[in-house]
Amino acid sequence: METRRSIPFLLSLNSVHLGTNYLWISFESLILPLQLEVATGTSTPGLELGIIAFIAIAVGVFISLFSGVLSDNHSILWGKRGPYIILGSIFTVVAVAFSLIPIQSVLVVFVIFLSIQIGSNVSSGAYQPLLRDLIQENQRGTAAGINGVFTLAGTAMGLGLTGYLISAGVFSFSLIVIVIVLMGTAIITTLTVRKDDAALPRNTFHPLEVFLEIFNPNKTAPDFFWLVGASFLFFLGITGLSFFELYYFSDVLGSSDPAGLVAISGIFVLVFSALGAALFGSLSDRYGRWKILILSTITAGIATALIPSIPTFTNFLILGSFIGISYGTYFTVSKALASDMAPPEDAGKYMAYYNIAVGGSSAFSTLFYGIILDIFGTSYTTGFTTIFEMSAAFYFIGLFFLYRLRRDRNNSNKLFV
Repeated sequence: METRRSIPFLLSLNSVHLGTNYLWISFESLILPLQLEVATGTSTPGLELGIIAFIAIAVGVFISLFSGVLSDNHSILWGKRGPYIILGSIFTVVAVAFSLIPIQSVLVVFVIFLSIQIGSNVSSGAYQPLLRDLIQENQRGTAAGINGVFTLAGTAMGLGLTGYLISAGVFSFSLIVIVIVLMGTAIITTLTVRKDDAALPRNTFHPLEVFLEIFNPNKTAPDFFWLVGASFLFFLGITGLSFFELYYFSDVLGSSDPAGLVAISGIFVLVFSALGAALFGSLSDRYGRWKILILSTITAGIATALIPSIPTFTNFLILGSFIGISYGTYFTVSKALASDMAPPEDAGKYMAYYNIAVGGSSAFSTLFYGIILDIFGTSYTTGFTTIFEMSAAFYFIGLFFLYRLRRDRNNSNKLFV
């Protein structure tokens, strides 16, 4: 695929990331914790939150893998990517709509969140390989930068707009907005790829074969999994923390409006993340991806380790800005590198493997951090200090995988070095 894409095409192609991440961060940081507080009658149900998030997100990661393999090999309706994006989004908005009903049961909260993860990851598994399918190599950093900006814009909207609407007491309206944004952006992306999203030759669909294909990487890009491991550890350091920010601001900083602080800090940090995504994604097309990933990892690790030193909201914002720019940069550049390395015939499967780094780390870290808070409590000197120091350690361990990736990778690729 040699066509150089226009900026409007890249914007439309990536719009689905805005809607999906608006949905995810709204539920992870605000809606799910508040639903559990109502269902359990406990102000900080950390263990319950960790268990529910772990199970649901773990299932979502598997669904993303299944959808990626399925869309590589089995088209439906008019194409192999777009129909899955639309059908997954429809399933998701139906699940979100059930949250409009007052919930008093932990089981119901779990089923709704699980359904959201299933539907949204059917879409995710189909749209993750679009960069590999439709964008040439020397433009993928720019495309991934737009991807990252939209991802972070969706996250900012979730924290800011959903946080504001919940604080204003219009919880139901916040869910309606999520539904509108999610479906609108999914439709834009689907219509954008419609011309290139040709249906595959009709073949027989065997669910068992699709399932088994998930575990068959075909050894076409073995070094790809060093990138998956490095990214898993990087995102392990940051993704799970979003579930527990509400409790940190409430129990450690003593805020009377923790949801408001989640919104403020989220927008502040994500502005820097978007800057990192846009700037360094484009630069990686010119100067290579690996050194940028190394620098991002070191910066995020140091900043995270320093958060417990001064437990103030100002310190959180300052250090959070460094973490934010590192996150936006790593998210963008690692996705561009994954798209470079993924075999074209198995793009959906390999990008789903990469997606384990994001979704899998989020699933594991929420359970891991939830257990820490359940054991040590949510005080400054124990629970949250342990969480931040463990988070920093994950970043630095990930450096080993990045160095192994460079050793095993063909260094003649200028986009890699």
